[in-house]
Amino acid sequence: MRKLHCLALALPLALIAPMALAPAQASAGEDEGSSYDYGAKVKIELRQENGAVVKHRGEIRSFGNIWTFEFEGEGHRHRVTLNVEGEEGKKQLEVELSYTRDGMAIIAPYTDTYTARKRQSLWTEDGQLAIALTFYPTKFEREDESREDKDKLDPGDSDDPLGPDLFK
Repeated sequence: MRKLHCLALALPLALIAPMALAPAQASAGEDEGSSYDYGAKVKIELRQENGAVVKHRGEIRSFGNIWTFEFEGEGHRHRVTLNVEGEEGKKQLEVELSYTRDGMAIIAPYTDTYTARKRQSLWTEDGQLAIALTFYPTKFEREDESREDKDKLDPGDSDDPLGPDLFK
């Protein structure tokens, strides 16, 4: 009689346990499967008042983050800030950009839709300056961030709290 009572308790638990574990196992599998970030390589072209074009290439290693590109050209210090939203397999990208030259805002934060692999230009209101952007969607390998202390301690370091001079 005692064995029958234990079986009556164990059977409902055996049926419930796999359902409770299933969502946790599924989410763990998703994290392990993605070893890359989806982003884009970007080609930036800035047309100056004198007609000269300053070019810069950069990488947006993951979408949904603000990326700043600072570079020099034609005697000026350029700063282009981009925030790109996109999904893998989609050609349309939502881009917010701003551009400053020598610390002065030329293009305030501006949002527009860009097509991947297609060069698109944006001119200032006076027609003197322009910025052209081309985005090339790319998968980037994730960097290993499992250890924050990647530098090894020197065994002869006197600041080591567990070193040989601990009680001297």
